[in-house]
Amino acid sequence: MSGNEYFEVKELTKQIIQQYVMNQYPWGIITRPLTPVALMILSITYIITITTLILSFIQIVVLVRYSMASLRYVKAYRRNNLSIKNIPVHKLPFVSILIPIKNENVLTIKRNLENIASLNYPRELLEVLYISDDPEYYVNGLTKIIGSMMHKLGVNARIIRRVNNTGYKGGALNYGIKHAKGDVIAVFDVDTIMPSDYLMKAVNALLNGYDAITAVWKGYYTVDNVISRLLKFMYDVYNEVFIRGRFLSGGFPAITGNNLVIWRKVLYSVNGFCECTGEDLDLSIKLRSRGYKVGLIDSDVYCEVPYTYPSFKKQFSRWLFNSIWNMKHNLSLLITSNKTTFWEKIDGLLWMLQFPSMSFAALSILVTVILSIIGVLVPPISILFLEAINAIIVIPLTIILILISRRVGYGMWDFITNAVRSVLLTILMSFPMLAYSIESLLIDEWEWVPTPKGQLTHSYSFLKDLIHELLIILVLIAVMITLVLSNQVLTALYIASILAILLYGFKLIIPHRY
Repeated sequence: MSGNEYFEVKELTKQIIQQYVMNQYPWGIITRPLTPVALMILSITYIITITTLILSFIQIVVLVRYSMASLRYVKAYRRNNLSIKNIPVHKLPFVSILIPIKNENVLTIKRNLENIASLNYPRELLEVLYISDDPEYYVNGLTKIIGSMMHKLGVNARIIRRVNNTGYKGGALNYGIKHAKGDVIAVFDVDTIMPSDYLMKAVNALLNGYDAITAVWKGYYTVDNVISRLLKFMYDVYNEVFIRGRFLSGGFPAITGNNLVIWRKVLYSVNGFCECTGEDLDLSIKLRSRGYKVGLIDSDVYCEVPYTYPSFKKQFSRWLFNSIWNMKHNLSLLITSNKTTFWEKIDGLLWMLQFPSMSFAALSILVTVILSIIGVLVPPISILFLEAINAIIVIPLTIILILISRRVGYGMWDFITNAVRSVLLTILMSFPMLAYSIESLLIDEWEWVPTPKGQLTHSYSFLKDLIHELLIILVLIAVMITLVLSNQVLTALYIASILAILLYGFKLIIPHRY
């Protein structure tokens, strides 16, 4: 290239950049003329992209607010506003603990009963009801085991078998309430481990004006591998923000289904649990829309994390469906309620969108593929601006999460490795989450699969359990080859980098022998 040619290219490039910054390329810098069909596709793509970027920015800003509240809490070791007072035994209510079970490991049930026996609540004011959907022969075997343990531990416990096992978890809980005699209903998952003061603190809060109580939950594992350690980190750190930070900031007080203590009369006033898979979020919305007071105590509980990628994906897909189901059925109830604050309405919507938002990474990658096919070299300045401010606001969030993780027991290297792995896992799982989001918008029924507990033998097929992940990799390979053949090298390199990330992510999820 001669000096004059170089100067001309330099001036042309400078002119294009100036025009681009002045937003004189409303469709972006395009390498070929736009056909009417391409223009229509481009318009839809840009609308979706701008919407997701704005929503992502709002969510990150809110998370910064919540993480700052959580950081202040963990730094000061300050306890929540639900302090415990000495209450005479004769003033304590009778508590019925309900625990739905299905295909559960016997060791998990034993551990659960032993944990309940460690609670410092009067034994004479406590009963434990396991609601089982298992076959009769299996329930009979559990009954003998629990009968032997309850005498040894001094806990009043029994199993109730449902013959008509409809209504998902909510249906099981409603069935259990019919057999419960407590004025207070406590609901736990069979893998929930509570500190000894949990129930006393929760009841204390109820007696001091709260209608329902929950707590931050964190993770533990019974199988030690990369997936289980990663998920424990995610729940230990992120739930400090998503749950505690939300409560401390006056956000939407979402109850978690693995631990709940509520007055029976309050539960009856909202017609019990919905017979759906998202009974905890449904109950949260109904309670707040009627002005009931939901509180958070400072006694963290611990729940078992999945240790295989398919189990984790099924867990998240169930939570995603629950969120979208509640958006379709309960969002109007929350928005129109005069008992909730404006911020709770907005935050309640954000809570429902948190799992569908996992599909944003997949959307971003698919948008890039579409733009490359149309011939867009650089999208409009408005999109780049939104992407930039999203990247900027992530920086303070990351810093605060580092500080929180240190306070809950993780070192800097632990945070870096687990944060990178969680991003890899999120990108990889964003594709099935996108498919599940679309499916959940179209249907109202979802297969409810409980997360496996305890050390069980699991095997899975790549073609069956990883179909979405494998399919997108094949599509990206085909697109990359097409881009190389059409001399769109820059976009091909971007697709290649995404492929490298996805393939590296497979190292996390490839099944191992346990």
